[in-house]
Amino acid sequence: MMRAFIEEVAESAARDGLFTGIDRLLVGCSAGGDSTALLDVLVRLAPDLGVTLAVAHLHHGWRGAEADADLEAARRLAERYGLPFFAERAAPTATSGSREEVARSLRLAFFERQVAAWPADAVALGHTADDQVETMILNLARGTGRRGLGGMRPRAVVGGLLIVRPLLERRRAELRDYARSRGLGWRQDSSNRDISLARNRLRRRLLGELRQINPGAAANAARAARLLRDEEEWLDEIAARALAGVRCEEEFPGGLCLRADGLAELPRPLQRRVVQRAIEEVRGHRRGIALEHVEWVVAGLEGTSAVARDLPGVRVRWEKGGTRLRFLPLSGRTLARPARAE
Repeated sequence: MMRAFIEEVAESAARDGLFTGIDRLLVGCSAGGDSTALLDVLVRLAPDLGVTLAVAHLHHGWRGAEADADLEAARRLAERYGLPFFAERAAPTATSGSREEVARSLRLAFFERQVAAWPADAVALGHTADDQVETMILNLARGTGRRGLGGMRPRAVVGGLLIVRPLLERRRAELRDYARSRGLGWRQDSSNRDISLARNRLRRRLLGELRQINPGAAANAARAARLLRDEEEWLDEIAARALAGVRCEEEFPGGLCLRADGLAELPRPLQRRVVQRAIEEVRGHRRGIALEHVEWVVAGLEGTSAVARDLPGVRVRWEKGGTRLRFLPLSGRTLARPARAE
């Protein structure tokens, strides 16, 4: 069972090109069941992959003595495998966003520091198929489109950080079975029982009902997410070609201009994607851009939009009698001009 599990993880990693270009890999380890199994699997795969490993653990500053014990358990795991170990103790301060969002931001910042300091090419995280279905449902509840329904990516760039998730198609129960077969212990996070946290509430209530309907619900959702991601990549390629076809000369540095007549000839779903790609090119990302923002731009093709509007990080302006659509980078409420080359 153990050998088959490792071989299946290796096969899916090869299919997704998970470790391509990665020589040094930082493994995020909370000392919980998922990350403990992940670390053991990667230790066994590392020689064949030609990857050097290190272990990283963030003490979030919550849960007191329990979190202290988590840190020591992660340290012992690293010692067991003879791997470098890096840890920090965070000091969360009052800030906007949920506790889950704050924790995620703290972890990403911690990983960015450690990747630079060690240094590493990427960070490996122990997300599972169960985490994937939770993410898909949460994204759906928040009003996502196809991209959000594709859930987490096995390999993704977040900010400047390359993240790989080798266990994304494996069930959490499989990881527990694997850990037991290897004689591995793991820590239990008491905060996972706190149903004031959205993901815990979903996990303890809705997902249990889903498993009653179909025991394979998590695996099925993970497979659906993979199919959606594959289709999303294909659609992105189509949108990139369409964007190139309606692009016009841009005089403003860092901006982008589209021909309204060319954009209007595209099917409505492709219009949305072209607008999204234009915004992403100007901003560098799509964070904060909602469907209503994209629809406002598309509606302008029918003459129902205002002349200009400031969206998060970008100003969209209709020009030359509505025949040109210009996207300009914003810094706050001011047009952001790139620095002059010296």
